[in-house]
Amino acid sequence: MSLDDRLVKSGDLIGVAVTDPKGHKLGVIREVFVDRDAGIGRYVAVEPAGLFTGGKYHPLPWRILTFDDKGQAYATDLSKERFKDSPAYDRDQLSKASYGWAEQVERYFEG
Repeated sequence: MSLDDRLVKSGDLIGVAVTDPKGHKLGVIREVFVDRDAGIGRYVAVEPAGLFTGGKYHPLPWRILTFDDKGQAYATDLSKERFKDSPAYDRDQLSKASYGWAEQVERYFEG
């Protein structure tokens, strides 16, 4: 696979599903957070699947996702329960670096 085959436009990531190990949909990508100094994607904010999600988004580290060509989704080893228990934030909280959500997310996924 060439480099050109692996490149994706940021706008094409919005709305892509994130699935658990069994292929069940956990949610969809709503935001992508890029490290402006390193120039790489660090997190995706996932809106949970289903109704009544409470307007919260679950930031997932990019490193725990792999693209599933067959399913045209990003797969993760997270179970549905671990995903539900992961840190969740509203849009206002995600927009403020001072909130410290990235550090909270890193602590959760390191443990």
